[in-house]
Amino acid sequence: MQKLRQKLKWGQRSDTVKTAFFMVLFVGFIFGGYGVFTIAMGTPTPLVVVTSGSMSPTLERGYLLVLQKHAPGNILVGDIVVYKADWHTEAPVVHRVIQREFVDGEYRYYTQGDANSEPDIGYRTYDDIVGVVILSIPWIGNITLFLQQPGVLPVILVLLVILIFLPDLLPKKDNMERTATTQESGNDIQYA
Repeated sequence: MQKLRQKLKWGQRSDTVKTAFFMVLFVGFIFGGYGVFTIAMGTPTPLVVVTSGSMSPTLERGYLLVLQKHAPGNILVGDIVVYKADWHTEAPVVHRVIQREFVDGEYRYYTQGDANSEPDIGYRTYDDIVGVVILSIPWIGNITLFLQQPGVLPVILVLLVILIFLPDLLPKKDNMERTATTQESGNDIQYA
């Protein structure tokens, strides 16, 4: 480890460079882990946040859902699925399968929100379904909903940048004291 530090001249690097390095490393682990998670769950979107009250009281707005891709025959009546709908383009729809048919060699899934009085329009095919809900985590999705509010994310990014670079912009107290002592005594101070 010491050889690696010497080779990278780690002791000569500024705090900003060190912080940026660890941030890149951290983000790389996050995205790499998420990539492995998407492969393991069989869907490119294994995490979804509930954005409406159509599944209340089972799933409330702000719940984080973990999805897994199931085989067409394993999606059953009573399962909560997330699917893409032409009639709702803002986000995928989270509703319960209320009926399943096998017609012309394909499964057709009819869905409805628990809080809705009517079923959804038409039926879903297997290609429409993003995944089946296997876990719901209450309220943690509210963080995502908050960050999606207009203007919030840029403010948070600016604050993060300020926090990262502020220590390098402020004069260091220790260096200021050494300089003042050196100037007062008129002597050169050498540090080992």
